[in-house]
Amino acid sequence: MRRLKHPFISYDGLVSVQFAALGGLLVTGPWLLTSIGLVWQILGVVLGLWAVQTMHLGHFNIVPDPRPDSTLVQAGPYRWIRHPMYTSLLLFFAPLVIATPSPLRWALLGALILDLLIKLHYEESLLRERFSDYPDYQQRTHKMVPYLF
Repeated sequence: MRRLKHPFISYDGLVSVQFAALGGLLVTGPWLLTSIGLVWQILGVVLGLWAVQTMHLGHFNIVPDPRPDSTLVQAGPYRWIRHPMYTSLLLFFAPLVIATPSPLRWALLGALILDLLIKLHYEESLLRERFSDYPDYQQRTHKMVPYLF
């Protein structure tokens, strides 16, 4: 397994920050919302499940290092978004902060977003090395939000 080439950031640290932020958001307020917030949360869960189903559970990996037998998935939500699991997390957790804001919750959401962006950058560098057609895939898709980012 490769490691991030940065003196102050490790991949294990990024995974820890991600789970700490998610846990912090869950313990500092409600888990489920009502009305439009719940709709966004349901979309997040559906997108996450669709991404896992498309990738197949046995190939799903919490670390970004591609497995030796992996293939570049370009079906399902990956047809439009390169990182639908990250998008699904934000669709679920951002409404929680918007509905019940506090400085701590905004800081946790900000830490989560920054963490996911750093992981995304690292993961994409590995995928470019592993798959020769990844740059073409990057040109046809968006990182996390179709037509925006």
